[in-house]
Amino acid sequence: MKRHIETALTFTRGRIEGPYGAAAVLKINPHTLRGRMRKLGIDWRAFRKRNTQ
Repeated sequence: MKRHIETALTFTRGRIEGPYGAAAVLKINPHTLRGRMRKLGIDWRAFRKRNTQ
């Protein structure tokens, strides 16, 4: 389950909510996704791309 969530977060660049968020990709409620992430120790910020110029 942890790998599945991490794959969705990578695909959505750390976005959890919205039509292009990981919760929509996984077809679960965003609140449920946050709870599972907290339980599994997944930090969404690790999946955000930073602009490096």
